[in-house]
Amino acid sequence: MKISMSLSLLLVLFACIDFARSATIPSEHFMVEAPAAKTPFTSDHKFLAKFLARILEALNIQEVIDGIKDGKVTTATCYSCKFGFSVLQHLIEFGVEGEKLVKLVDSVCKSLHIETPEVCDGVVKTYKDEFLKVFSKLVLSPSEICGIILGSSCGHVKNPFYNWQVQMTLIRKPPVAPKVPVKNVTKTLKVLHISDTHIDNSYVAGSNAECSEPLCCRKDTSVSPEKRSGYWGDYRNCDIPLRTFDQMLKHISLYHKDIDYVIWTGDIPPHDIWNQTREGQLSLINEVSALIHKHLGYVPVFPALGNHESTPVNSFPPSFIKGNDSIDWLYSDLQKIWLQWLPNSTISTINKGAYYSVKVKPGLKLISMNMNYCNNQNWWLLLNTSDPTGELEWLVNELQASELLNESVHIIGHIPPGVNDCLQVWSKNYYQIINRYENTVVAQFFGHTHHDEFEIFYDESNVTYHSIVPRATNLVYITPSVTTFNYVNPAYRIYTVDDTEQSPHLVLDHVTYFVNLTEANQNPKKPLYWKPSYSALKGLGLQSMEPQEWHDLVIRMITDDKLFQKFYKYYYNRSDYIKNKPCDENCKQDILCGLVTGKSHDSHYCDNLFKLSTKNQYFYSVVNETHVKH
Repeated sequence: MKISMSLSLLLVLFACIDFARSATIPSEHFMVEAPAAKTPFTSDHKFLAKFLARILEALNIQEVIDGIKDGKVTTATCYSCKFGFSVLQHLIEFGVEGEKLVKLVDSVCKSLHIETPEVCDGVVKTYKDEFLKVFSKLVLSPSEICGIILGSSCGHVKNPFYNWQVQMTLIRKPPVAPKVPVKNVTKTLKVLHISDTHIDNSYVAGSNAECSEPLCCRKDTSVSPEKRSGYWGDYRNCDIPLRTFDQMLKHISLYHKDIDYVIWTGDIPPHDIWNQTREGQLSLINEVSALIHKHLGYVPVFPALGNHESTPVNSFPPSFIKGNDSIDWLYSDLQKIWLQWLPNSTISTINKGAYYSVKVKPGLKLISMNMNYCNNQNWWLLLNTSDPTGELEWLVNELQASELLNESVHIIGHIPPGVNDCLQVWSKNYYQIINRYENTVVAQFFGHTHHDEFEIFYDESNVTYHSIVPRATNLVYITPSVTTFNYVNPAYRIYTVDDTEQSPHLVLDHVTYFVNLTEANQNPKKPLYWKPSYSALKGLGLQSMEPQEWHDLVIRMITDDKLFQKFYKYYYNRSDYIKNKPCDENCKQDILCGLVTGKSHDSHYCDNLFKLSTKNQYFYSVVNETHVKH
């Protein structure tokens, strides 16, 4: 029985290691420190590792691992999670030394060939200290831990520190003002959005793009021609060289000289998460920031923090974590870098939590959120998820002030609030805040997924048990990545924003630009040329950029497969990769469901998306068993 429990622990650990292969869900290990004691677990770890490896090979653990990577919560993933944490608590009671667990995990990682020996060693070394400290202090049950990480369908969280409600203002919500552009637009803003650069300074053209590690296209031995990486990048498990980003910025400076400001939504370092240091992260962040300033120095830049900027990846301790474990090493440098673009009024909140607000111009405020405090792979949050650093309370105060001043607000961030990477309780609170201030928040801009997509927010105040048409309240624009990881063309986006006097600063349209990697790599000596992929209005047949228009687009794509296939092409930034990867019905449903999910781990709108719909009329049904979770 004890062997079986250890097996389940390792299953969770291996799933975390394998997260390194995912662009959006990087990984860590579940470990625990405890006083040394003689237990059944203190025997030869090499023998136990081999024994466990044989058992794991007999199990279909890859299906579970793939499900976790894709953000899908199944019975198998929940079972593995609960069983694994039960093992952790059992090991604490038996007094197993943390270092023995480290050796065991490292041995099994190598025995199963989960990663190369170098990656196994690097992952364990990188994450062990954080996990030993976090999991030695936990007071939660396995069910509660899994409920926090994977959502309430995996376990009910009773502890009030993990099931909290942000304090809202007592001021009543004003009547809803439709997000309709002014009739005669006389002035606009041109806004550049770049996200997920993932620059790899170790990228080597002609190296192996199909290596055995999570990140490829690096210095390697001789490789067959079909596996060689391109000069500008590669569709396979590779990030991009700095020269590709440099070419993009040069192109923008030449062809978009009228940009008013830039939103930059994070993820600068590459995906070699097993081989990173604090010094290396800071050096790259400074290098990329300097490159942006070199090419776009005349333009204000508003950054947001990605989950890859820290090391270990996703590690963003709340402000109550002090000393060498604190995140001050990153935030203090970010403050210095960001202040070349931001006013001194942002210093206090940047130092506190790497978030801030600025007045872009009269009538328009921009709020930059640090979404790592909703990151379900930020293991420090297991100690207390209650509004880390007070960010959501601060957001409420900022939005309330803007409402009183009749200001419009644009919100930027990295991890979209509706993806399952975002903690359910945090996402639920954020959703309620946005709906309370739907008149004030007129646009949201995020990244992280590397795909071209969006998320719709819906009014929950009029939910009944009758069939109704849902009212869309807000929209999250998710811009595609600059990196090619995985299987996408590099891209950036330009938003056109209404700046007519007394206008609510609505987004009027956006145009996404891309470079075809296949064509570019055939002519490596030729400068990259970035061309328009599509305009939202023309390419998707939208009448306007109102949230309800985007909802209607999703409904049309349910039955209009030609329209969906066009969207699917944009989703991958016109990548040549998808020519050999058609999107079947399951793929289509997954994508469409993501578009109507603005609240993580809540399949409510997805479940009802395909119900009671006909070709000419679409209804939305709320039934008792799928009622919105509160």
